[in-house]
Amino acid sequence: MFQVADENENPDKDRSDAGSEFSIEIEKEVKGKKQYFTGGMSNTSYPLNGSVHGLKAYADYVVVINYTTMQAFVPFLYILPTICVMLRILFIYHKTKKSRNAAVMDHNIFALIMFYFMFNSLFYFGDYIHLNLPSSGLMTTWCASIQPSRYFAILIIYAYAANYGVIICPFLVCLIRLIIILSPRHNERYCRLAINYFATPFLFITPILLTIVNYQITGYCKQMGEPFSFGSLIIYEGESFAELNIYIHILFSIVIFSSTMSMNCVMYYKLRKVVFETTSDRTKSLTRRAERSLHLTMISCVIPFITNSICSLTFIFNRSYYYHVLFLRPIGNDYETVMMPWVLYLTHPMFRQQKSKQSTASASHIFVTSNTLSRMSVQT
Repeated sequence: MFQVADENENPDKDRSDAGSEFSIEIEKEVKGKKQYFTGGMSNTSYPLNGSVHGLKAYADYVVVINYTTMQAFVPFLYILPTICVMLRILFIYHKTKKSRNAAVMDHNIFALIMFYFMFNSLFYFGDYIHLNLPSSGLMTTWCASIQPSRYFAILIIYAYAANYGVIICPFLVCLIRLIIILSPRHNERYCRLAINYFATPFLFITPILLTIVNYQITGYCKQMGEPFSFGSLIIYEGESFAELNIYIHILFSIVIFSSTMSMNCVMYYKLRKVVFETTSDRTKSLTRRAERSLHLTMISCVIPFITNSICSLTFIFNRSYYYHVLFLRPIGNDYETVMMPWVLYLTHPMFRQQKSKQSTASASHIFVTSNTLSRMSVQT
């Protein structure tokens, strides 16, 4: 049934070819008993490229309820409430706009925040199907019964493109807010130019260009290494394309993250300057709240960048430990997805019902440049 590999045969041959050698297993006879080379998972068939397609051992897999299985369901406990908060933010904004109180938040910033929420949601579901769900073992039997497919490639492209959108949006929000701070009298004109000629093309064209290398791949279901158990899979694009995607992702993340944090520092300096120059207690109070919001959003920007960078650098320099740190990636990405809407909802005066409409309007110009601050980048 299976092809027996020679001990002298090169085990790395065609490792990155996702469309061939899907049923190869390495086996040898030891004292009359068949054993498999599994990279640490004993008595388990393990193809050269990790593919599970067409293998009976995976087709007969029975789901075992454990932590890996439960993590496929736990994220919905905080993602669903966060989506409700996103929808409530949209509803309240349109309500205040109809009441001619739209100055509470600049419409350019609000549009970018909505795109940010959209890309976060798209990326969550893309990464969930790409990593969380297959690693739970719930897809194992199904994956073993089908062949490698271009549909898996589309899923990989979709997940990466959505992630790049998540990385870009905080940078663009920071850019618009910085324009508002530095040019309070002419910010409407400059913001319109930035949105039309830079932000919109950059947001939608860049993810396409960064994922174009994946348009020729064939995706497949791959067995994950230790510490994941037998049956834990990931949708994979092959070694060479995976490494290329990692390099592109981490380099782009570093550039955008550095730019975003630089603009955050400038905005923080300008807010501190307002505190020293103003004599109004009301303005000082609002500025301090803006600084607190800025701190929270900067933290939410740093954490996913750190977790994704750890995973990417481990993949590049120490592949044997990659799966040991991979659990950090969904933690950082989910933190980013959840943090921003809640920070905005709990700190922006537009959503604080105890404030009067007049107070909210007077506070708007400071919070338009502080509460929706960008956070991350880099997921992975």
